[in-house]
Amino acid sequence: MVKSTVTSKGQVTIPKKIRMTAMIHEGSQLDFQIQSDGSILIIPVQTHISHLKGIIKSKRKKPVSLAEMKKAISDGAQEAMQ
Repeated sequence: MVKSTVTSKGQVTIPKKIRMTAMIHEGSQLDFQIQSDGSILIIPVQTHISHLKGIIKSKRKKPVSLAEMKKAISDGAQEAMQ
């Protein structure tokens, strides 16, 4: 069992082993659920993929067309077979 202490401000440090296992990092949001038996379940909130839109800057000014995507896939497949 891993333990932690509550500070006077109600804060708790999550032990590293727990953070690593649950993939919790700085800025992660946690959901607290009180179960019917009184136990508390802490669940890391997963970010929906749509929230990631725009975080990577591209040098391209216009979106890639479907034809360009198909050509890139075809070219990649041909290179892989050689």
